[in-house]
Amino acid sequence: MDFFEKVSGTITEKGKELSKKAKELADIAKLSNQVSSEKDKINKNYLEIGRAYYNAHVTDENYDYEGLCGEITVSMDKISQLKKDIQSLKGTKLCETCGVELSKEAAYCSSCGAKVAEEEVAEEEEVVEDIIHVVDDVTEEKEL
Repeated sequence: MDFFEKVSGTITEKGKELSKKAKELADIAKLSNQVSSEKDKINKNYLEIGRAYYNAHVTDENYDYEGLCGEITVSMDKISQLKKDIQSLKGTKLCETCGVELSKEAAYCSSCGAKVAEEEVAEEEEVVEDIIHVVDDVTEEKEL
């Protein structure tokens, strides 16, 4: 009997140690998640501070971080143009009043009812003319 009692006691003791260790690991994971959550809050606030600084100083000359703010402006302009290119490919446009995506043919916004400005077709016609000129030039070179 002594052997079985000893084995039983060892198993019970190791089970308690394992349970204690599992609880410690769970507590550590919980605290680590809280640390990560607080870091996320800090990063969000840093982002908001940066955005506020950018908006407050974007038109200033000779200020700290002028280069970085300039890069942000260039990237924002590029994003705007890329979004317009996507809309052109999708055959859509944005309502200038509420920002809802509409078909290019829409005269009024289906969301807010605002009259939608007509798209300039001239830009697309210029692209088509440029393509035609390139094709003509390549054809002339082949003929030579």
